[in-house]
Amino acid sequence: MSIQVKKIFIVDDDESIHDIVNLIFEQDLVQGVVKTDNLEQSILAFSPDIILMDIRMGDADGRELCNRLKENPKTAHIPVLLLSALNIDLNNLGCIPDDVIEKPFDIAHLIEKVNHLLARKNVG
Repeated sequence: MSIQVKKIFIVDDDESIHDIVNLIFEQDLVQGVVKTDNLEQSILAFSPDIILMDIRMGDADGRELCNRLKENPKTAHIPVLLLSALNIDLNNLGCIPDDVIEKPFDIAHLIEKVNHLLARKNVG
């Protein structure tokens, strides 16, 4: 049985989050950006299986970016997992991500959420 390599795209202005995700998913392909300029082009070029996106970034709001990705037919199918250091009210989030995880996150919990979203995507 071959291991399915995941393509994970990170959108976070904190480079340490990129480092952590790279370590957690070292057997997978991980790519990301710290600035959100040309975000859609970067995502389309990498063609990820899932996107991990921070809500609060210096140059952007992850909720607005999430909405842009979900409204774009070329990226709408990609699951978005929002990361946030804030307490999250899912009913008042301003966007519809596929899931949310709070920072600091438990590594096992992050892996579980990513695997769950990917399994759901592959079934759908």
